[in-house]
Amino acid sequence: MKILSPAGNLECLKQAIYNGADEVYLGINDFNARNNIDGFTMESLKQAVDYSHIFNVKVCLALNILFSNEEMQSAVETAVKAHNLGVDALIVQDLGLATILNKEYPGIELHASTQMGIHNLEGVRFIEKFGFSRVVLSRETPLSEIKRIRDNSKIEIEYFAHGALCVSFSGNCYLSSYLHGASGNRGRCKQLCRLPYTLKFEDKKIKSGYLLSAKDFNMINRLNDLEKAGVDVIKIEGRARRPFYVASSTRAYYNAINGLSADNTDIQLAFNRGYTEGYFNGNDKIISPHQSHVGIPVGRVEKVKTGKRFNEIYLSSSYPLTPKSTLKLFDGDKELNVLTAFDIKKVSDKTYIVTTTQKVNSGLLVRLITDAQKEQELLGYQQKKMVDITLEAFSGYPLKATAPEYGYTLTDKEIIDKAKSKPLCQKDVSECFNKNEFFSGNITLNTCGNAFVVKSSLNSFRRDFYQGLYEAITKNKKEILTVKKLSLKNRMLPLNDFCIVEDVNEPRKGLNVIYSPSEYSLDKVNEIKEICQKENRKLYLDTPNFAVTKDIELLKEIIKEVNIPIVANNYYAFSLTDDYIIGGGLNVFNDWTANVFDKPYITAEWEERGKSNFAYMTLRHCPIKEHVGGDCGKCKYKDGFEYQMQDGKVLKLKRKKLSTCTFYLT
Repeated sequence: MKILSPAGNLECLKQAIYNGADEVYLGINDFNARNNIDGFTMESLKQAVDYSHIFNVKVCLALNILFSNEEMQSAVETAVKAHNLGVDALIVQDLGLATILNKEYPGIELHASTQMGIHNLEGVRFIEKFGFSRVVLSRETPLSEIKRIRDNSKIEIEYFAHGALCVSFSGNCYLSSYLHGASGNRGRCKQLCRLPYTLKFEDKKIKSGYLLSAKDFNMINRLNDLEKAGVDVIKIEGRARRPFYVASSTRAYYNAINGLSADNTDIQLAFNRGYTEGYFNGNDKIISPHQSHVGIPVGRVEKVKTGKRFNEIYLSSSYPLTPKSTLKLFDGDKELNVLTAFDIKKVSDKTYIVTTTQKVNSGLLVRLITDAQKEQELLGYQQKKMVDITLEAFSGYPLKATAPEYGYTLTDKEIIDKAKSKPLCQKDVSECFNKNEFFSGNITLNTCGNAFVVKSSLNSFRRDFYQGLYEAITKNKKEILTVKKLSLKNRMLPLNDFCIVEDVNEPRKGLNVIYSPSEYSLDKVNEIKEICQKENRKLYLDTPNFAVTKDIELLKEIIKEVNIPIVANNYYAFSLTDDYIIGGGLNVFNDWTANVFDKPYITAEWEERGKSNFAYMTLRHCPIKEHVGGDCGKCKYKDGFEYQMQDGKVLKLKRKKLSTCTFYLT
């Protein structure tokens, strides 16, 4: 398996490369799902690509947002420019953009973003038609479905193995969009899931806390399962993280894949909210009591000596604490103080004194969230590209250097003199050819033993050789593409005059009725179909935006028996029937995407929210198990559970049940 590491900036990119990444992914300007960080510009992208290619590391550019009509031409131009700069692949969510690139620029390698929500074989088969060579599966994809995809498709499979886990199903979180006009599908997520919520039932408080804050993914102990299932590339989330996070997580997974000791302490220190293996164990518990970094437990506060200006805190810890490290103090799960240990003294084998102006109580748990010394050591590691070089130095001939691996040779213009006293030796050339920002030479010197080269001439030759080698390695060997002007020949219009009902007894308004039941029942679908026929209304069956194999089988059975058109909310739905319209879950955001489907559509974003009434979030974990208790055999779910935000905003919890349950916040 290959490792794909995040690169939010050039330093992170270097740390990914130094520590074992096979590929890196990055974004530029506003056209990526992490546009709230200082990433790369088109100007600095060339430097990032060149540096990566020197180390034979592939560069994937994330153009993984939805584009408006006005932005599409610019998106295409960005894609073409990136390709011409040597970017190896583009990560794309917008099906309209993917269609344009596949048709007009087939030389560009396309990867289907996790924001497309692909999680089963049916979804993979659909997107393969658009030229995608790799699919970034949604984090919710179960192991059994990964195997099914591998057994029935040649597409490359990329799977998230580490980092932040979105609580909402990929691509279908609209909370930031609806409440703040800041769409996660446009790279502007406000991370409202990380805020405190109160769970209520019929206005009675059940639980309060960070009820939607997911733990972090950590699949380091499941790498064998992933490899056997057919995963080609494991992905580390974290383009907004620090260089130490990139370095430590990349190094840990590199070691694990290569049978070396993987230091779990380092990746815990880099960032974690507690860890989970996500949905590999079913709809498992994934919620953390925390919304920020909790580090590792190292001890507790034994006593506090209070002074006029400074207080002395006595900590017991078996972990070697070092100056400038950062500590976080807890009372149970409740986060209290954060201390930077500028002044720390070790007074006994396991006792430290930290001086601070903060007021701290004894008995608190101590967790280390940054180890300054460990970070300095890891980030101090640098690497150059080792190149085998054959240097020929014979008197009466020009100096000649060859890098056989790259088929590159440089011959000097000057003729070498005979040495009078100090002929050129192995030590001289080895020291000289190690003086470069990118390369270190493994030199084989062929000489007659009497060649003399002035030191300045050798230095000049080395600079010219490495410059030429740099250009040879980083030259874009793919076809240079020319940007074409876009044009729209027609415009598919959204569906109008419709209503969404969850129950057969709900009032129906409009010509089109979308039946979105909490439980899919053949009898109920038949019943509402008969009602709509009598009222001369067009009925559609709403499909869930997540479905495992058994769910798909159940849906096919109902659709075939009732002969009913559907609302497709995920790409798998196109395998159910040819009679469909496009639902909000497929994120139609521009006319190019609408024209790909060539069907009436409903959009879930921004100004159309009032019409579609699409859910704020789609949840694949079970909030009932998580916060209320019970199990599937004794399910405690009832209509009436609500999540309340701090400002009083209420999100109602709804459930759709097939062979498994998917929950929605509406």
